[in-house]
Amino acid sequence: MASLGAAGQLFVGDSSGTNLNKAGLEKALPHRVLLLTDVDRDGVYEKASVFADQMTFPQGGVWLNGSFFVASPPGIWKLTDADGDGVAEQREMLVGGFEYTGNAADVHGPFLHPNGRLYWCHGRKGHEVRQKDGTLIHAGLASGIWSGRSDGSDVRWHALSCADNPTEIDFTPEGEIIGTVNLFYAAPRGDTLVHWLRGGVYPREDQLPAIAGLARTLETMPVAHNFGHVAISGCAFYRSGALNPGWRGNLFAVHFN
Repeated sequence: MASLGAAGQLFVGDSSGTNLNKAGLEKALPHRVLLLTDVDRDGVYEKASVFADQMTFPQGGVWLNGSFFVASPPGIWKLTDADGDGVAEQREMLVGGFEYTGNAADVHGPFLHPNGRLYWCHGRKGHEVRQKDGTLIHAGLASGIWSGRSDGSDVRWHALSCADNPTEIDFTPEGEIIGTVNLFYAAPRGDTLVHWLRGGVYPREDQLPAIAGLARTLETMPVAHNFGHVAISGCAFYRSGALNPGWRGNLFAVHFN
């Protein structure tokens, strides 16, 4: 993962090269976030520093209001370099409770919505998520899309599903949420694009216990597109037009396989 920060900054997820389960990750805390800096603004990064070390598994991130927000199990972290030395000496987990096993089918993001809220994805690993005051928001097995304010307050689930692994989301100009999802279907496997509607509950017939007890507005919530077995790892709407103005507004999706 890589994410632009303030002018001349690039945050990059850096793997130790190890392949550990949850217990191994929590013991070793092997992964980190690097900060590359273009000091003289010539388009070349001259400086690299370890912005945050001893992390379980950073997967995504966004720069907002002078801090870097990153998904690293079991939650969403706010990392702040208060003294400007390129190292985040302030760390705060804004929201936690997202279970994981170490295979990366867990918490990804966050992503900044046009409404100013942070949104993130979580796989079907189980969760018990609470507000800062301890109030339970939801506990269960469902995967889905979550959101909260950048101070960690007003956390909500946006949509929940039986799918294995929502990997990434992006937003239309109107704020609608489109995302990539692995194993939305099984037998045969189907990796998909999903239009995540607020309050939507998305079934998979062999995993219905994951959404037991949730209100259903439709028996089956449709997907936007089924790619088949491709292992879809991310998506982004193309906005700038710098490469090709004709591509502006299209959604680009990445297949891992």
